Amino acid sequence: MIYREKDVVEKGFLRLKNSLDLGRLRVHREDTMQNKIFVGFISLILTTHIHKVMLAKEFYKMMTMKKLLLTLSKLRLQIVNGTRILFPLTKDQKVIYKAFNIDEPV
Repeated sequence: MIYREKDVVEKGFLRLKNSLDLGRLRVHREDTMQNKIFVGFISLILTTHIHKVMLAKEFYKMMTMKKLLLTLSKLRLQIVNGTRILFPLTKDQKVIYKAFNIDEPV
Protein backbone atom coordinates (compact mmCIF):
# COMPACT_ATOMS: atom_id res chain seq x y z
CA MET A 1 0.00 0.00 0.00
CA ILE A 2 2.75 2.47 0.92
CA TYR A 3 4.59 1.58 -2.29
CA ARG A 4 1.59 2.60 -4.40
CA GLU A 5 1.30 5.96 -2.62
CA LYS A 6 5.02 6.54 -3.08
CA ASP A 7 4.70 5.64 -6.76
CA VAL A 8 1.89 8.19 -7.24
CA VAL A 9 4.01 10.95 -5.67
CA GLU A 10 7.05 10.01 -7.75
CA LYS A 11 5.01 10.05 -10.96
CA GLY A 12 3.63 13.45 -10.03
CA PHE A 13 7.14 14.85 -9.66
CA LEU A 14 8.16 13.15 -12.90
CA ARG A 15 5.26 14.92 -14.66
CA LEU A 16 6.30 18.21 -13.11
CA LYS A 17 9.84 17.79 -14.32
CA ASN A 18 9.20 16.47 -17.80
CA SER A 19 5.83 17.32 -19.23
CA LEU A 20 5.39 20.63 -17.39
CA ASP A 21 9.01 21.67 -17.99
CA LEU A 22 9.88 22.29 -14.35
CA GLY A 23 13.12 20.30 -14.25
CA ARG A 24 15.26 23.42 -13.88
CA LEU A 25 13.57 26.59 -12.82
CA ARG A 26 16.11 29.02 -14.34
CA VAL A 27 15.08 31.98 -12.18
CA HIS A 28 17.05 34.54 -10.19
CA ARG A 29 14.51 35.72 -7.64
CA GLU A 30 12.71 33.75 -4.95
CA ASP A 31 9.27 35.23 -5.68
CA THR A 32 9.65 34.25 -9.36
CA MET A 33 10.58 30.71 -8.28
CA GLN A 34 7.57 30.47 -5.97
CA ASN A 35 5.24 31.72 -8.71
CA LYS A 36 6.61 29.22 -11.21
CA ILE A 37 6.26 26.34 -8.74
CA PHE A 38 2.70 27.44 -7.90
CA VAL A 39 1.70 27.50 -11.57
CA GLY A 40 3.35 24.09 -12.00
CA PHE A 41 1.38 22.74 -9.03
CA ILE A 42 -1.92 23.99 -10.49
CA SER A 43 -0.92 22.46 -13.84
CA LEU A 44 -0.21 19.16 -12.11
CA ILE A 45 -3.66 19.21 -10.48
CA LEU A 46 -5.32 19.86 -13.86
CA THR A 47 -3.32 17.17 -15.70
CA THR A 48 -4.08 14.68 -12.91
CA HIS A 49 -7.81 15.42 -13.26
CA ILE A 50 -7.61 15.02 -17.04
CA HIS A 51 -5.77 11.71 -16.54
CA LYS A 52 -8.46 10.46 -14.12
CA VAL A 53 -11.27 11.34 -16.53
CA MET A 54 -9.40 9.74 -19.43
CA LEU A 55 -8.99 6.54 -17.41
CA ALA A 56 -12.62 6.51 -16.27
CA LYS A 57 -13.97 7.14 -19.78
CA GLU A 58 -11.39 4.81 -21.39
CA PHE A 59 -10.06 7.59 -23.61
CA TYR A 60 -6.58 6.09 -23.69
CA LYS A 61 -7.96 3.50 -26.13
CA MET A 62 -8.74 6.35 -28.55
CA MET A 63 -6.06 8.98 -27.91
CA THR A 64 -3.18 10.10 -25.75
CA MET A 65 -3.40 13.07 -23.39
CA LYS A 66 -1.21 14.99 -25.83
CA LYS A 67 -3.69 14.33 -28.65
CA LEU A 68 -6.60 15.32 -26.41
CA LEU A 69 -4.95 18.65 -25.60
CA LEU A 70 -4.02 19.16 -29.24
CA THR A 71 -7.63 18.50 -30.27
CA LEU A 72 -8.89 21.06 -27.78
CA SER A 73 -6.25 23.59 -28.81
CA LYS A 74 -7.85 23.65 -32.27
CA LEU A 75 -11.00 25.28 -30.89
CA ARG A 76 -11.54 28.57 -32.68
CA LEU A 77 -13.25 31.63 -31.32
CA GLN A 78 -13.91 34.86 -33.16
CA ILE A 79 -15.26 38.09 -31.72
CA VAL A 80 -17.42 40.15 -34.09
CA ASN A 81 -18.84 43.43 -32.81
CA GLY A 82 -18.44 42.24 -29.22
CA THR A 83 -20.20 38.92 -29.87
CA ARG A 84 -18.24 35.73 -29.23
CA ILE A 85 -18.63 33.18 -32.03
CA LEU A 86 -17.25 29.68 -31.48
CA PHE A 87 -16.63 27.67 -34.61
CA PRO A 88 -18.51 24.33 -34.75
CA LEU A 89 -16.99 21.54 -32.67
CA THR A 90 -15.45 18.53 -34.36
CA LYS A 91 -16.65 15.03 -33.52
CA ASP A 92 -13.66 14.44 -31.22
CA GLN A 93 -14.17 17.78 -29.47
CA LYS A 94 -17.82 16.90 -28.81
CA VAL A 95 -16.77 13.56 -27.29
CA ILE A 96 -14.25 15.33 -25.05
CA TYR A 97 -16.79 17.95 -23.96
CA LYS A 98 -19.26 15.20 -23.06
CA ALA A 99 -16.66 13.21 -21.10
CA PHE A 100 -15.78 16.25 -19.00
CA ASN A 101 -19.45 17.23 -18.53
CA ILE A 102 -19.03 20.51 -20.38
CA ASP A 103 -22.11 21.85 -22.15
CA GLU A 104 -21.60 22.40 -25.85
CA PRO A 105 -21.57 26.07 -26.74
CA VAL A 106 -24.60 27.39 -28.57
